[in-house]
Amino acid sequence: MAVDDDFDIPDTGAVFTFGRSRFADNAPSKFWIKNDIIVEIACGDEHTAVLTESGRVFTIGNNDMGQLGLGTTKPVLKPSCVKSIKPEKVVHIGCGRSHTIAACFSGGVYAWGHNGDGQLGTGDHVDHLSPVQILKLEAPAAGVAAGCAHSIVLTENGELYVWGNNNEGQLGMDVGEQLTPALVTLPEPVVNVACGYYHNVATSVSGQVYTWGESDHGKLGLTDSLLAFHRHPQEMILPEKVVQVAAGSAHTLLLTENGVIYSCGLGSSGELGQNGGRQECWLPKPIMETDGKLVVAIAAGANHSSAITADGFLLTWGCGRHGKLCQGEENFASHFTPGLVRRLRHIRVVLVGCGGCHTMVLGCRRHEAQGTEEGLKEENQSSNTARNRRRLLDGGLPPLKSVGLPPLKHTVLPTVPDAEDVGHHSIENDLPDTTDVIDNETTLQVECNGAKSIVRLLSESESEEEPVIQEEQKSTEKSPSPEKKPGRLARFFSSLRKKKPSSAPPEELVNGGEKQVADNTRSVDGFLGEGPLKEAFVSSGNTCASPKSQVSTNQKQVSDSNKFHSYVTMMLPILRM
Repeated sequence: MAVDDDFDIPDTGAVFTFGRSRFADNAPSKFWIKNDIIVEIACGDEHTAVLTESGRVFTIGNNDMGQLGLGTTKPVLKPSCVKSIKPEKVVHIGCGRSHTIAACFSGGVYAWGHNGDGQLGTGDHVDHLSPVQILKLEAPAAGVAAGCAHSIVLTENGELYVWGNNNEGQLGMDVGEQLTPALVTLPEPVVNVACGYYHNVATSVSGQVYTWGESDHGKLGLTDSLLAFHRHPQEMILPEKVVQVAAGSAHTLLLTENGVIYSCGLGSSGELGQNGGRQECWLPKPIMETDGKLVVAIAAGANHSSAITADGFLLTWGCGRHGKLCQGEENFASHFTPGLVRRLRHIRVVLVGCGGCHTMVLGCRRHEAQGTEEGLKEENQSSNTARNRRRLLDGGLPPLKSVGLPPLKHTVLPTVPDAEDVGHHSIENDLPDTTDVIDNETTLQVECNGAKSIVRLLSESESEEEPVIQEEQKSTEKSPSPEKKPGRLARFFSSLRKKKPSSAPPEELVNGGEKQVADNTRSVDGFLGEGPLKEAFVSSGNTCASPKSQVSTNQKQVSDSNKFHSYVTMMLPILRM
């Protein structure tokens, strides 16, 4: 999902999906509801429910327990409207691990999905594939929440209705299980509530926090003296007032009125956001690193967390499996501190929901340039550097002028800009050390108009001709040498004695021989070695001569042969000494 594709979303925004959302084959994607505005998002383990401004509910994802409320157990890959409650205007939705709750404007509360622990509040343990009304309030509910095996409804006057399994004390009362909604008593009216898998967190009107349920790993944030009473709501000690709470599988998030996030519980995957050294936190500690941004909303999944900043950016941390941290399709690593989601830097995030294996983000396009100017500038600088590196590694930059080296035989050299170009030098200075070899080649190419390039061209041509030269020397060395094989030379001279002597006058022969000896300054051995080669060269080079010239040449050769024969006869006794 590229950034350029986000310009087709409507002004009302779109839901961006990450992780195992079952939408678009679990790849990062987006969707929106036509002619309607999404106002709430709730995530279960592997299913999602979205609520629109008109009061309609759309569900998507896993449906093996009927948690989508569509009357079947087939998984749904596109948001589908829950038509059975369409006549009711829904005002709040909540998702447990495998069930869903909806509170309507009329005061009615509906539930559907898995009911093995009585979490639907229907008075039985039967799963329901379609919404079933379980409660009728006098006024619309102020909120709903759901865990693995229990559910909670927050009324307008700050009361809590709870039902489901109570093995860990998550109902806040002394019962084994509660199959129908029942009121739980807190010291103060509640304004915000969240369900973890087996624990709950609530904020009162005075900004105090109350927790109850499973106490493992310190997710309740209580002192040792209060942990013994964890089956009932206990007050958590904090230095600031809290305005919002969120709960995951084994961790808890608290947002103060000053925009500071506190966390406690299990942090083995980084969901606490308190760096990698802290695996458990029994008392709430602030998350110090949020890029200096004020946080206005928080959300918690099974083992990951997220936050929305005041300027609409999204921060995520914790387990990155399935890509649910929104940091890229190939980035599944855990993050132990909050990190900015650069994929949505041009989107103003409005809502975020975290499930067991996925994250859903509601956002709209930014119309002001100031919000993303810094991020876009940094992105452009980084992409330019990467682009320049790729160009150099792929064979050079495009020419700024018409300077370049011609190809040398089968070698194609890249074209580069002039050496004095200032922009090119600034690019080279930004390159890593790994481009040193390429820079050396570029220097040679830039100096193609100087003496160095001429020397290089000559050296390259000589290196290509070198095998041929070596081959000629090799053939010369293979030719027999007279001084190395005297037996063959003696046989050769003996055959010359048997030939018929020439009829040339003796004085001409003697004078010609004396003249040839006087003119020749080389040794007799060298002369004897070059004579036959010279004869062979001359005779083979005149194969195309005219008949007349060929006759005169033959006569001259016979005369020279006679002179040579007489000379050899005279010098033979000297050679044998």
